[in-house]
Amino acid sequence: MSLRHKETNTWTGSGEGRFNEDFALVVPEQGCAALVDGATGLTKVNLVAGESDAAWYARHLAHALAHELACPGSSVADAYHAAGAQVAEQYRHFPGATELARIDEPNGSVATLTWDDDKVTLGLLGDCTAVVTFSDGRRTTYHDDTLTQLDEENYQRMLAWATEHDATMAQARRALNDRFIENRLKMNEPGGYDAADISCRGMRNVQTFSFSASEVRSVLACTDGYAAAVDMGVVPDGAALAMRVESGEGFAVGEELRAAEQADAGCWRVPRSKTSDDATYFLVVFG
Repeated sequence: MSLRHKETNTWTGSGEGRFNEDFALVVPEQGCAALVDGATGLTKVNLVAGESDAAWYARHLAHALAHELACPGSSVADAYHAAGAQVAEQYRHFPGATELARIDEPNGSVATLTWDDDKVTLGLLGDCTAVVTFSDGRRTTYHDDTLTQLDEENYQRMLAWATEHDATMAQARRALNDRFIENRLKMNEPGGYDAADISCRGMRNVQTFSFSASEVRSVLACTDGYAAAVDMGVVPDGAALAMRVESGEGFAVGEELRAAEQADAGCWRVPRSKTSDDATYFLVVFG
């Protein structure tokens, strides 16, 4: 199956001295692509010198996934678990890593794509979004909204708290930090949400979607920071987002998203925990 075009783009979120904790790569010769949206521990423990633990985790996990997914005969779930185990073992060599509480460890959401002459397979773990464009022009969005809904509940609590206390949304975020920790502790727990983390407990819960190679024209995968273009009103839905990226406007959409976020820097029109998040996508076009 020939690859006509590949593309990645990334923007770093708001906040002084932040590291970009997203990472994406496309490896045509191996027939795979990987995207990881890294997340720091909520108490901001950092063991990796020169960058955040989440940035380190996202980069290493993406490379490990690309390697494991290219191995013939392994399932997507097994590849995710093997990649996660490799990265977890590397992370545990940092001084202090084995003593960390779970709330302090890096974690992330993942999207992957593999393809050959017969099949295209999409993998999703966490709250990344993918849009598959089919040869007949149909576009279908794939997204697990479990974590999205948990976050939205907290954003609405922030809005209510800030309104009641005549405070800023940033002050509300700090005041409700325990709520965010409560949600993070639901990661890879029964009734919670699945994600990639050092424990690897959720790795085999990756959702997979397979298609005949002949029916897929392109795949866009993005972190929630880039998918926010829908929430911020830059595009009406995932299908429109994919259409613009495939038409060569991926960078323009990112810039429009940043402008929309800055216009709502106080996070009142669209409640969220910070003005802007890291935003990253990969696009693969076949043909």
